[in-house]
Amino acid sequence: MNRTISALAATLALAGTLAACGGDKLDPSSPKQSVSTKASAAAKPKKLADAYTDKLEAVSDGSVADCQSPSSTACSNDLDAIMTVVDDLQNDIDANGGAAEYPKSTKQIAQMRAAHQKYQDNVCEGDPTADDPNSNCWGISNITIGSTTLTLSLKTDELTREAQ
Repeated sequence: MNRTISALAATLALAGTLAACGGDKLDPSSPKQSVSTKASAAAKPKKLADAYTDKLEAVSDGSVADCQSPSSTACSNDLDAIMTVVDDLQNDIDANGGAAEYPKSTKQIAQMRAAHQKYQDNVCEGDPTADDPNSNCWGISNITIGSTTLTLSLKTDELTREAQ
């Protein structure tokens, strides 16, 4: 009987050890897993191009056509929507290395902001003279087309980051 109990205890101990060592699933509360998950997240920088390409495409969809009349409310609304996404992107760029990590994107954002400021300074929305091709309101293409350029700049900056 003693041998049976000893054998049963040894078998249970061995089974417990094997279960602890041989399981394929990792315990999410395990400190070892938390550290390795955090380390891999730190090693892999956030891909802003993945996060912002669709957003920029969505808000800029139709903006080139809408802004054939810079004086229109539709154009103004499109520009504001694009610049809202651009502001969010700038915040993420600042949180992920800033202009040093995203030089082309930062330059493109600066051009877009300057064009938006010029549009606002010239009070283009609602001004019929804004639609004249010689008006100071046509720099908005730096925003409408610039949103596509910005996605390309993001991808280029991130490819450069990965290569380093």
